[in-house]
Amino acid sequence: MDLQRHAGKVAVVTGAAGGIGRAVAARLAREGATVVGCNVSPRSRSEAQAYFDQQQLDVRLVPADVSVQADVDALVEAAGPRIDLLAGVAGAMDNYLPLGDLDDDTWQRVVDVNLTGTMRVCRAVLPIMLAGGGGAMVAVGSRASLGAGPAGLAYATTKHGLLGLVKSIAYYYGPQHVRSNAVLPGRVHSEMHTRSDRGGWAFERASLAKATMAPKAQADEIAAVVSWIGCDEASHVNGAVVTADGGWSAA
Repeated sequence: MDLQRHAGKVAVVTGAAGGIGRAVAARLAREGATVVGCNVSPRSRSEAQAYFDQQQLDVRLVPADVSVQADVDALVEAAGPRIDLLAGVAGAMDNYLPLGDLDDDTWQRVVDVNLTGTMRVCRAVLPIMLAGGGGAMVAVGSRASLGAGPAGLAYATTKHGLLGLVKSIAYYYGPQHVRSNAVLPGRVHSEMHTRSDRGGWAFERASLAKATMAPKAQADEIAAVVSWIGCDEASHVNGAVVTADGGWSAA
């Protein structure tokens, strides 16, 4: 299908070098957007940029850690004076740690990336969208945004908090044509989920829940949902929480 629903748009994608973020950046570019993405890992960023270039996609990756305000400012500046779409995909895992095993450093890193980092990027992009007459923000949460499941305490807490962020932005800025929505994947074939599946004790802790999960999605299946929610066709979708977990949350 030859869709150009993002033709002429400028999109910012965080966590754009791997998994869902890479798929989102690629799909938006294939659908006509100019994409500026970021990733904290030099190796992942280099590999992803080579892929985008080989595919002749209009995607440029810059180094940025969303938990660092100066990096967020540089990312937004790199995107230029206009931003139509923000896809917040950057995230950090917590190795399924429950409260009794959770250390302060892990807690703080997960909060800094998943919640504070997402807020900072949204805050930095907001005035640009308002000046341009509107825009769309799409935050990628998780099935853990709705319940604990196999997720650790820090991860589940931040993903729950993400929904408050998304809905508050929608409430306050919807009248000014800035939409804010969340997409909640289940398990996805991605680098993050591959890492979290490794290791005996962490895997065993989550094994019961995983046995009842829907099959893993391909990253592009999630990217398709993000793309649609962020396009003009979804102009009346605001403050929504869209599950894309193969029915896992319905069980």
